[in-house]
Amino acid sequence: MLVVFAVINISTASILVRLANVQGFVAASWRLILSSILTILLLLASREKQSLHFEKRDLLLMTISGVALALHFGLWMVSLFHLTVAASVTIVDSYPAILALIGYYLLREKYNKWQLIGAGTAMLGVAGLAISSSQGGLAPPGGDPIIGSLLAFSGMIAVAVYFSIGKSMRTRYGTLTYTSVVYSIAAIVSTTITYTLGYSLTGYTLETYMYLAGLALFPMLGGHTIINHVLKRLSLLAATVPVLGEPIGAAILAWIILAEPVTLKEAAWMAVTLTGISLVLLKEKS
Repeated sequence: MLVVFAVINISTASILVRLANVQGFVAASWRLILSSILTILLLLASREKQSLHFEKRDLLLMTISGVALALHFGLWMVSLFHLTVAASVTIVDSYPAILALIGYYLLREKYNKWQLIGAGTAMLGVAGLAISSSQGGLAPPGGDPIIGSLLAFSGMIAVAVYFSIGKSMRTRYGTLTYTSVVYSIAAIVSTTITYTLGYSLTGYTLETYMYLAGLALFPMLGGHTIINHVLKRLSLLAATVPVLGEPIGAAILAWIILAEPVTLKEAAWMAVTLTGISLVLLKEKS
């Protein structure tokens, strides 16, 4: 139920980015700055603050995780202005295929055949959704689908690194301890990239800042933080494959809010994706 709640929250991210209508790294920086502040405040109010000591190797891995998270958000958010929401989110959320290999070969996790079939089915569903969405010709004005696809794919590689490190770190550190460090590092990296590219974090309307604050509250604290929480309790595959449901939620919200309609073919691929996700979760216990 926590995973489902997290996926619902994560599905709002692409819509909030589009509504904020600022450069991708600007949106990523504000999302990370606000979420790191909120996470640190929650950490200080919790019992986890009593165990704030880190191994040097762990700090290095957390730094890599933070850099990967900053790149994931920035690159993906820029891609949203080159592709439809459904296509962009689908590409960036295809990382479970990589994580299944990492979990099996590096983390020595055991998956049963139905989980692997479910993961493959979910991947097939999001691939079909991406193709169907791209055929609709609804990319934003001035967008370049090739650049958008490359950006989204790069963001996918970055988030795979982020979740893989998170799975390892969550066996030794609490959710708030880990996320406070990683979110803060990611905020610093993203802000540095933003100003290096010549953009500013100030000078926007109150409405824009409200959308940016929503990015920190809903998809970040209510989404990514919860996924990091369940990484300790579920396998890497079971904790991350459900995020493939994000393209479905995002596509529906884009239809309602941004007038990017969902076709019958896209709805069918969504059903395929949900079937695969269900298999992975239902077989996790066994």
